Amino acid sequence: MGNVAVRSDVFSEKTGAIYTADVESIAAGGAGVARLDGRAVFIPRTVPGDSVRFRIAADKGKFLRGDLDEVLAGGPSRREPPCIHWADCGGCPLQQMAPEAQAESKGRIFLDALARIGKMDPGVPLEAMGAEPDEFAYRQRARFQVRENAVGFFAPGTRRLVPLAGCMLVEPPVAEAFGEIRRLLEKDPPARRIESVEITALGPGAEDGAGLFLYPSGSRDGRTGPLARRTRRAWDAFSQSTGWPVAAAGDRKAEEPPAWLSRQEMEIPGRESISLRISPESFIQPNRKVNEALGRAVLGMTEPATGGAALDLFCGAGNFTVPLGLRVKKVLGVESNPFAIRDAEANSRIAGPGTARFLRREAGDLAPDEVKKELDGESPDLVLLDPPRRGALEATPLVLALKPRRIIYVSCNPATFARDARELHEGGYAIDKALLVPMFPNTAHVETVTSWSRDRTPT
Repeated sequence: MGNVAVRSDVFSEKTGAIYTADVESIAAGGAGVARLDGRAVFIPRTVPGDSVRFRIAADKGKFLRGDLDEVLAGGPSRREPPCIHWADCGGCPLQQMAPEAQAESKGRIFLDALARIGKMDPGVPLEAMGAEPDEFAYRQRARFQVRENAVGFFAPGTRRLVPLAGCMLVEPPVAEAFGEIRRLLEKDPPARRIESVEITALGPGAEDGAGLFLYPSGSRDGRTGPLARRTRRAWDAFSQSTGWPVAAAGDRKAEEPPAWLSRQEMEIPGRESISLRISPESFIQPNRKVNEALGRAVLGMTEPATGGAALDLFCGAGNFTVPLGLRVKKVLGVESNPFAIRDAEANSRIAGPGTARFLRREAGDLAPDEVKKELDGESPDLVLLDPPRRGALEATPLVLALKPRRIIYVSCNPATFARDARELHEGGYAIDKALLVPMFPNTAHVETVTSWSRDRTPT
């Protein structure tokens, strides 16, 4: 049985049976990993070095899922979680770990995915990006689920709502708006007829307040009908009384002005800061402090390629395209979200004279000749990838066909990154720098940025 101690009176791998074990590591998703008869057991709310008693919750064949019954002896990185909702809420599965241990575990998750899925070694050490993240109160935007008069997050792996009194991860304006929304839902039944509400701090200062974006019932399943009239009136009245602007999914077309804009400031080496404005329908990196550091890191990685053209795929509202446009000869940002493209164009104009231009397209639908045409006949020296969690597999054929001297890949999912990394590696590219980005403290999300250069003939 290896390092697993089994209670002799309950030796049975049936659901509900109780065992004790030592936790070895943290898996993607945040659960601790122990071993039982050679099979991995994933036990949430544990840390490496814990000696725990657990119950088998599910037998998945190749692995087991366990429910923590008791921590018999805590590992060296275990701490008392400061949030009262930690035991039930799915938002902070690593809050029981010291911050430095969280970073170490996330680094191992990344390297394990690269070895197991990508079938490759990075060839360079995975370094810390260097930013000093805030452990709490760092999220500029957060989406909360609504059920009747309760608002909160889903329990891990379920759609069971865990009602929250507050969230320690969000910036003060978001926390204030959350508290008022709780009171609104308690007293005004028509306001409850939504699926979720996304709260965004509008500016760098707490005095700028928050914007609210409502998702009608059924949005998660693709049914995005308008809000009921009584529901809309309830939220409009709430907006008027609080001063917080409200918008809802399906309210506007991309060419129409947004109900509100949030703002992030970014320092560009060698010039004053630029301000990025993001509409509620666009993506925004939730940690403004770390996003600014990430922008500097990405610009630093572009130095060998700053003399030529650049291509920014999945560019969003211009988070990297706009700063790149102030550094390189020309840059094309590509994004499928029509609202984000409008934001990116506006952000480029506000930033001042630059070379950024934008194209609304799916990255996987672009042909190399089309990219070169948009870049006045040039092939990009640099390609930047910042895809959503599904990764950039559909765009890798385009990237390899363009043969840039340098590729920069910003990833929020080690598994899909590792899959794409294998394609890039087999296409003749090697990682020359890898950074772990502390974008999401206390959560299981792993953010990285890697720089690649072409160093051999494709296999």
